[in-house]
Amino acid sequence: MRLRPLSLAILGVFLAGCGVTSLQPRATMEERLAGRSFKAVESGVSKERLQATLGVLAGKTPIPGSKAIPERGTAEGRLMTRQYLVSVLESLGYKVERQGYRKTGENLFVRLMATEPTDEYVLVGAHMDSVKNAGANDNGTGSSAVLEVATVLKGLGDRKVNVIIAWFDEEELGLIGSYAMARAFKQQGLRVTSVHTIDMMGWDSDKDRTVEIEQPDGGLWDYYRMVNDKHGLKLPLKRTSSGSTDHVAFRSEGFDAVGLCEEWAGGDTTPYYHKKSDTYETIDFDFLASSTRLLAAAVGDLAQKVPAPPASARLPHFLFPGRDRHFHQH
Repeated sequence: MRLRPLSLAILGVFLAGCGVTSLQPRATMEERLAGRSFKAVESGVSKERLQATLGVLAGKTPIPGSKAIPERGTAEGRLMTRQYLVSVLESLGYKVERQGYRKTGENLFVRLMATEPTDEYVLVGAHMDSVKNAGANDNGTGSSAVLEVATVLKGLGDRKVNVIIAWFDEEELGLIGSYAMARAFKQQGLRVTSVHTIDMMGWDSDKDRTVEIEQPDGGLWDYYRMVNDKHGLKLPLKRTSSGSTDHVAFRSEGFDAVGLCEEWAGGDTTPYYHKKSDTYETIDFDFLASSTRLLAAAVGDLAQKVPAPPASARLPHFLFPGRDRHFHQH
């Protein structure tokens, strides 16, 4: 049973002053939702916060109190990106964990522990690096969506499953960061029952809001369709076999995984892929917000252990269309 949504008056106070560089709305969201069992968690997703976050990640606006990120494909840009993410996450009350897996690479993640003790985890993540460009779509959109999920999940009560929220480094060099995290969690024996990654979610030229669901393992295809229907999101979902992004790394280590993307295989995808022109101005923020709501709703339901629907026929990934991405060498 869903609780009554926040009143328009409270929502208006929350959104007021949601400037490009302001971090205050995140703290306000945590205060307003703290301790509530708020199953419609996706209603807290803010397009304005997504715009503010991506503005910083894409170098359009400076980090509050600092300078603008030059490019997230450079060592300096990735260092500044980590510093920015850490500052926001700590302002939300998270304890940030760093995984420095080699001299040039460091992942970040936080844990949102269940309200009831458990050893089960769900992981949601995105890669934070780019290819020596602004990387607004690839993958500033995914990084911003995951930070937004971290923000709204703070207010989700009655959590029966722990959540890991992660940002992977060096994806563009061949999933190096996500492979390092997947191997580490496997070696630790961490019981991660599903992994959800998001990569490129800012282009929707036909305005149909379609989200591609990439290589959904186990019952994840059925689960996303259930969530989409139950939460009234009404997004067209298309299953694909696309890989070459972070969900592949976790699957290779034995974890059930899924990826979310714009219509990469379907052809309605950014024409600025891996180009200097992949900038903030090209992003469809209405589409990014609606897709982020889907991700938040799915991870939120999994955190509350909402039962999966009856399983449909489990079809192999290769039966569905797909398209690979291109990696850059060191």
